[in-house]
Amino acid sequence: MPAERGWHAAIPVLILVGGADDWTGAEPCRGLAEAARAEGSPVELVVYPGAYHDFDAPNLPVRERRGLAYTVNQDGVAHVGTDPAAREDALRRVPAFLGR
Repeated sequence: MPAERGWHAAIPVLILVGGADDWTGAEPCRGLAEAARAEGSPVELVVYPGAYHDFDAPNLPVRERRGLAYTVNQDGVAHVGTDPAAREDALRRVPAFLGR
């Protein structure tokens, strides 16, 4: 766990991740955020259910990427593509977060 290694956020951190991301899954991000918050770090996590990697890319059709060195299922296959609702939320959320 990150907290066991002494990791903490010195400044506020916002993590936005797709709940269906099978390239860099949401669970490690969730663990990082929970451990950091337990240590008093200002880490905010938003998981977008059903969204894949690159959910915030403009107009990227959902497709498979193959031959990847790391994927959640360890099979080298992951999905990428725009999730319009998650993208819209992220485009609102990030400027608001940076404006704080």
